[in-house]
Amino acid sequence: MTAEPTVAIGIPSGDMVHADFAAHLATMCLNPGARTCIINAKSSLVALGRNQCAEAAKLAGATHLLFLDSDMVFPANTLTRLLRHKKHIVGAVYSRRVPPFHPLGVTYEGEHMHVTGGMRRMKIIPTGCLMIDMSVFSRLAKPWFSTRIDGEKLLGEDYYFCERAAEAGFEIWCDGDLSREVGHIGQSVYRLDTAAQK
Repeated sequence: MTAEPTVAIGIPSGDMVHADFAAHLATMCLNPGARTCIINAKSSLVALGRNQCAEAAKLAGATHLLFLDSDMVFPANTLTRLLRHKKHIVGAVYSRRVPPFHPLGVTYEGEHMHVTGGMRRMKIIPTGCLMIDMSVFSRLAKPWFSTRIDGEKLLGEDYYFCERAAEAGFEIWCDGDLSREVGHIGQSVYRLDTAAQK
């Protein structure tokens, strides 16, 4: 009989989180399908927050770390769906919050992700809704998350982590069906003239 997994829910954030995120997190935790603990790493640097979440998950004896960013909304069964895949690294892609609104993530073939459903192997996956088997961290040198410069472009901690994980032999997967149900909370400014045009 295999032991029930323990999933650390890692939330890198600033001082506050979105109300919609908090409501979705509470709903998911009502019936998570695994033992869970919540880790909130408050930092102005997302990469630092992710490293702190991973360290705390190790100390908690977690089998998996589920990153959920505080500007995301997601189905109540997100945790159980990702666990069910039994992948070392698996998550969802989602839209950028500003134009162009293409999905974040790059497929294994090098294309920007086109969400159609099913499972898709990835080269880069965003970390805002991502489950990682804790054994991955034991095979990677610290820091697990960082940023780097590629020419004149700053690449985020998701690129850094995915490239390091792939070099260590791990496959990265996207759940396309879950991706269609995940949302990225954006921000808009509405003025009187905007309302008049509606």
